[in-house]
Amino acid sequence: MLDVTAHHGWLVAALNITNLVQMVVQGRWVHDSSLLTVPNIEVQHLYLFQKWSQGKRKSLHGGYQGPIECLPELMAACEGKENVFASIVDNELQTAHISQAWNFLSRLPILNVSLSIKGCWDDPAQPQNEVPVPSLTTDTRDDKRWIKLHADQEYVLQIHLQRTQMGYQGKQDSKAVAPRFPKVKDEGWFLILGEVDKKELIALKRTGYVRNRNTVSVAFYTPETPGKCIYTLYVMSDSYLGMDQQYDIYLNIIPASTSAQATTEVSDAMSYLTLK
Repeated sequence: MLDVTAHHGWLVAALNITNLVQMVVQGRWVHDSSLLTVPNIEVQHLYLFQKWSQGKRKSLHGGYQGPIECLPELMAACEGKENVFASIVDNELQTAHISQAWNFLSRLPILNVSLSIKGCWDDPAQPQNEVPVPSLTTDTRDDKRWIKLHADQEYVLQIHLQRTQMGYQGKQDSKAVAPRFPKVKDEGWFLILGEVDKKELIALKRTGYVRNRNTVSVAFYTPETPGKCIYTLYVMSDSYLGMDQQYDIYLNIIPASTSAQATTEVSDAMSYLTLK
């Protein structure tokens, strides 16, 4: 693991390097549509996805409606059903090519992500605990969204990963589907924690293939100055374009805990005595 604290521009560099890895593995430019990573899908076929919609009857029952611009939208539209994918492309692709494309799609990893923070709070009721990171809340004025952490203190972000796959019934394989890459490659993920407003990279960690469930711990230090800040976690594939996710973590930094202050004072006093 590489832990990095407060380096301007390193966040952008880390994201760009990850995108470069994805491009090399899939043999595509990052600005290409991620739909072009699907075997047998070329630029002239993109109109099929852009014009697709579920129709009024389907909209009454929920589900993705269309149009389709990227891989996650295509996967949401198909809902694990090959016949839905076939209905989108059958005017342009032969049956064998449709099956090959579906085999790729159905094996793409879908990660469900939940977050929590472990650490110490200056609170007798919960001196040490694990606090879940709220999700699906868009109102920044909601106090429940902001997690109180002490300033200048180490905490651990727990990243809980659960893998699902769309309709694939075969044996799970750690190998990435990368027909343009010259050798066999295992799937992996980059976990990048940063503060977007300051373009600061807080921490970076790489984890390997997620078979079913996995929990990854990323240590970080809170800012020295109290106040509100937003950290962003990027969960980025090292094998596929268009499969990245990001999560905002709203932090309310409060003054350093009394125990941390006492430790600092003792350390300073010992250093002074040593120097004398």
